[in-house]
This record gives sequence, C-alpha cells and structure tokens, in this order.
Amino acid sequence: MTKGKKITTNQVLKELKGPALIVLGMAGGSIAGKAIDKALKVDPNKTSFDVKALAKPIVQLSAGIGGALLLKDANMKLVASGVGASGVASSVKVLIKKDILSGFKGLGDNLATARQLLRAQNYNPNLPELTDGNYQSMQIEYANSSDNFDEYEEIEEIEIL
Repeated sequence: MTKGKKITTNQVLKELKGPALIVLGMAGGSIAGKAIDKALKVDPNKTSFDVKALAKPIVQLSAGIGGALLLKDANMKLVASGVGASGVASSVKVLIKKDILSGFKGLGDNLATARQLLRAQNYNPNLPELTDGNYQSMQIEYANSSDNFDEYEEIEEIEIL
C-alpha cells in the first residue's frame, strides 16, 4: 500500500480562508444593502419596477469592483469580491424579482448565522431493542479452521475496490 500525504490543520485553514472571506464579504454586503433599502424606504412587496431599489445593487457592485481593483491586500480583495457577489444577487432580485439565494435557508431576505447553516439534524434510527437473556451463540466454521486459536494467518495487503 502506498502512503498518502498528511494534511495538516494549517493547510486546511489556508484552503478555507479564501471562501470564508468571500462569504464574509457577501454577508457584509447584504447587511449594508439592507441598511440602504431601509434608509431609502424601498418597498420589497412592490411588483412594478422601482428606481430606488437599484441603489442597493449599484452601491454593492461599485464597492465590490472598486475594492477588488484598488485594494492591495489579497484578503481584502476577497472580501470585496464577496461584496460584489452580493451586488450581483441584489441586481438579479431587483431586475427579475426572484431571489437566487432563496434555496439556501436564511441567506435570501434574512441572513442566517453560520451555526444555523451548519446545524445537522439528529439521526435516530429505529432499531429493535435487545432484551436481557435473549442471546444465542453460534459456532462459526470456515475452511482451514482448527481448534488451536494460537495459530493465525497474517494478511499483508487488502485491496478495496
């Protein structure tokens, strides 16, 4: 068997840092966009086109593109890219009247916390219960078996398909 490379915690954190910064920027852009909508008193239930609703995506896209172009720090560029991504999502919502993030619980109109996104459902399998004293023992035989349990056959390699 060949030995694989060991993956360290630092390598994992280094790989997750980029996407985490983009998500952070997207969350920050969404929060800023809500503040813009609140300040301009944009009606989210309005079915016709609303010019005031364009302010949020324009500001988000401008901040995201400007930050990605002008900032020198690579981490801040990733955060700015996330802000720009929130501007794209807001633009789609304003122009098409469909929230592209609505499939993700809580990311559309109201931001969910990371804990809510990563929460797993409890798994409770429906297994029968064993009662005391209801156990049976069986003799299992196999080819080349002997009564001498001190002898064993060493397996050098197992191939899993």
